[in-house]
Amino acid sequence: MQDFYGFFYENKFFYKASFVLITSVIALFLAKKIFYNMGFVDKPNYRSNHKKPVSLGGGIIVIPLIIFTSEIYNYNWDKNVLITLTILFLISLFDDIKNIKPLPRLLCHFSSIALFIVFYITPQINDLIKQNIFIFYISTVFMIISVTWFINAFNFMDGINGITAVETISICAALLLINYFLYKEVNLLALAILSVTGVFCIFNWTPAKIFLGDSGSISLGFLSSFLLIELAIAGFWLSAIILPLYYIIDTSLTLLIRILKREKFWQAHKEHFYQKAIQNGFTHSNVSLKLILINFGLFLLSFSALIYKNEIIFFIIGLVWCSFFMYLFSKKKLK
Repeated sequence: MQDFYGFFYENKFFYKASFVLITSVIALFLAKKIFYNMGFVDKPNYRSNHKKPVSLGGGIIVIPLIIFTSEIYNYNWDKNVLITLTILFLISLFDDIKNIKPLPRLLCHFSSIALFIVFYITPQINDLIKQNIFIFYISTVFMIISVTWFINAFNFMDGINGITAVETISICAALLLINYFLYKEVNLLALAILSVTGVFCIFNWTPAKIFLGDSGSISLGFLSSFLLIELAIAGFWLSAIILPLYYIIDTSLTLLIRILKREKFWQAHKEHFYQKAIQNGFTHSNVSLKLILINFGLFLLSFSALIYKNEIIFFIIGLVWCSFFMYLFSKKKLK
């Protein structure tokens, strides 16, 4: 964190931001051409929501750019966070290239997140749980499962143009506003992610020129979860849950439905509510723009939960708000 006014008025922010934006545009422009010529593309299949091959590997550019940008903004990485991000990025990049089977991939995710939780998170909340060893182990296992689920939910939801960029931008923008309100400080990592992802969104908007791939979506899911956990540790746990609530509900409910239907829920599919929206006549842009509206509503609820100290009513309203849009997505669009 850094003092808000000091950062923007004394830190040559305009020049740094301009450099980041120009660098990101050039890097992504070159990447989409290079990856396409290399044949590193996402080819359409029966599950795809695109009809032509699109360059993969956006994550190969976006994640290093985020780290590079964070250094320019003078963000101090914790080594445990950076190591976990690097491991997840490399595993996911290998998956983009070779298609790792679901179980080994999930075990790698669990192991990486376990290291992150044990060495970074539990020391920060040790005072709350050290009195009871049972609570310590239960809470640790719960956090490992939750964060692993969250990063995979981020990956599952990355199925149409612009959607993950919009979700990441929404979370980071909300956290920047929240940090200003609480501390008059700038969340430097959120700003770095927002700067790079904002440029990527232009290239990923319909018609998409480049996709994130797992290396991008899994890594952005981890970075988003890290930022939200920091908010939760500060005492605003309900606000942290509400901000990504649509992604959580869409993924969780879709998984539950597939389990009840006795389907192979671990296999790729097109049954998420945002995917049903495409099948029902919505365009990629329609859905991504509606996600902006969804997330704006969730931000207002999250901010309210922050002010009113974790009042559960705002979570309930958030559930209703997200459910309304899932219902809308599941119905045929009127012509």
